[in-house]
Amino acid sequence: MAKNKAFGLDSLLALNGDRYFIDDKGEFEAVFKVRNVSESPEVPHGLKYTLLLLNSKGERVVCFDNAHSVNQGSGPGKKRSKQNDHKHIGDKIFPYEFKDAFGLLKDFWNEVDKQI
Repeated sequence: MAKNKAFGLDSLLALNGDRYFIDDKGEFEAVFKVRNVSESPEVPHGLKYTLLLLNSKGERVVCFDNAHSVNQGSGPGKKRSKQNDHKHIGDKIFPYEFKDAFGLLKDFWNEVDKQI
């Protein structure tokens, strides 16, 4: 594994269990759950993660995770994604392409900035 890629994973894993209020009023909280798992077709990078932004009511505003696969399309022709990486923005779910740990963090914080 490349040195930067390993460092990125270590940095992401170090956030496991952390919770941060990210605004002056304490209305938004970022929560991180990250752990190593065995690589599989659903989790090819060997990382189980949930990066979550909650509002003051405890409601999910943004979430990047890989807890389940995602439907792609609708109706009888819809398909389930082969990989579990996805993001929740409000009530909508979108496939997410996991490239590396630093990219995941960057994408999460970019989406957080759009929402608050």
